[in-house]
Amino acid sequence: MRTRLPLVLLAVSAPLACGSDPPAAPTLDAAVDAAVDAAPIDAAVTGPARFAVEHYDYDLDIDTRRATARLRLRLSVAGDCVALPFRPEAAEEVTLDGAPARDVALVDGRLTACDPTGHGWAAGSTVTLAASATLGLGTLRSTQVGFSSRRDLAGGKFTYLLSWVAQCDRFGACDNDPSVFATYHFNVTHPSGTQVFCPGTITATATLTECDFAFAGGPTYSTFGVMAGQRWVEHSLGRAGDVALTLHDVPGSAVTDSLDPTRVQGMVTFMSGRFGPYPYGDSLRFVVAPTVWAGFEHPGNIALAQTLSIGNAEHTAFHEIAHQWAGDQTTIASVRDFVWKESMAEYLAFVYESTRLTEARALATARLWKNSARALRFHPVPTGDVAINDFYGSAYGPGPLVLFRQLEVRYSREVVLSALQDLLGRAHALSLDDVRRALEHRTGASLEAYVQGWLVGDGAPTWPTARVERNTTADGVVTVTVNPHGSGRGMMFVVRVEGAAGESVEIPVDLGIDGARLAAVTARPGFVVTRVTLDPDAQALVYEEPVAGSALVEPPPARPWLAP
Repeated sequence: MRTRLPLVLLAVSAPLACGSDPPAAPTLDAAVDAAVDAAPIDAAVTGPARFAVEHYDYDLDIDTRRATARLRLRLSVAGDCVALPFRPEAAEEVTLDGAPARDVALVDGRLTACDPTGHGWAAGSTVTLAASATLGLGTLRSTQVGFSSRRDLAGGKFTYLLSWVAQCDRFGACDNDPSVFATYHFNVTHPSGTQVFCPGTITATATLTECDFAFAGGPTYSTFGVMAGQRWVEHSLGRAGDVALTLHDVPGSAVTDSLDPTRVQGMVTFMSGRFGPYPYGDSLRFVVAPTVWAGFEHPGNIALAQTLSIGNAEHTAFHEIAHQWAGDQTTIASVRDFVWKESMAEYLAFVYESTRLTEARALATARLWKNSARALRFHPVPTGDVAINDFYGSAYGPGPLVLFRQLEVRYSREVVLSALQDLLGRAHALSLDDVRRALEHRTGASLEAYVQGWLVGDGAPTWPTARVERNTTADGVVTVTVNPHGSGRGMMFVVRVEGAAGESVEIPVDLGIDGARLAAVTARPGFVVTRVTLDPDAQALVYEEPVAGSALVEPPPARPWLAP
């Protein structure tokens, strides 16, 4: 990301030698850079500079946990001091443009360093900040985020440097804003016999692995991801167009047998056909390891848990493939926008399963969302001071149901996919409001109250309930009464009623997109009702409110494969 203040340039012309060609006109950026770099600073510039991090060079020694980060900063506001988040206990060898920095301070997780010359820097100039640290072994509570080592199923040592939303400063000086992009170069020193995966083009010798990441769309939350192991066995998963797909499995896991190469290829092809070319070159690697989460979407390197089973591994692979576009190339604008990223990856995996595999497979996915949303501690977008590692699990169930499934039921799947096509396919950051506006544009509906009513709130959500009452007369009168337990909760779904002789009728229930329509429906199926199924195809986030004599049943629960 480049940010710069308006600059006034003075054009200076000079006569050309006879017969010579005029020089090529410089680009605007090149002209601005040249003017800024050439202009002398007549007086010292003091104060905090503002800047964007354009590039990270990151050196890591796996054994010693010693790390050095060199950051190229582009200034948008002049100054003589820079400050960045920095969470290791001590910052060592802090330099600016190669010279020891002045007035180095590490206070409350923030590293400040000042120009050793005392002169400062002009807006538009570049500065290189470098700092070293020894990484700790602690990880974020209930997660694997941080630097850690453990044994895999084959007995090999697996070392993981795992960033996440607002967490990259665990590894040194880093802009931990999830909305920003940079380029990267990783130099990882490791014992002989160890293989390393990090984002970018990989070049390896026996004890050094380099990863050069020059692609557009590399957020710090996922691109700071280094995996080192000793027991991986490589399997080809074929190609999806120009992209080579490989699986790096550990002996003892079931992941190799769980992934159908043609289905994995198909998901990559589905995503690139809808949302533009695969963003990260010509290779996509799946790496199996003893990870806490089922999967993680490092750009170009997808981590898969070694404990995944058949079905679980495949869906997780689809989900993480979707993240290469929805989450990595297009990233979240803030921590509270986390819900759209996970919801979009889930929904796109669901669409692929529905259109390219079987509808039954897709419905099992949707039912799992509904199952997992039953009892949550927080809303998907919590109000108040709630840490992301406390609320992030609330996104996976209600998020895809509310943002995409309920809307496709009302407006069509193609309308929802068109909105996603408007959002994905380029390197930028999206807020939940951006996603809402794209959906509004394609549906023609006002969705602000809908999104607020379903996703935003304090504490644990109370979801809508439906009471289904029936009589035992020949025409089987059925009454469905819905309590939305909140405003703005629009939805539509069906109640399936069945008789002893195999009769079946679906009763539609529609509260409108704003949730304000009459929430009671009466129907006469024409037979004695012996069985009632509320929302059999998981079209809405609504649960049963049983009454005495109720015949309500639910579809069988699916086995969770994305439990965070």
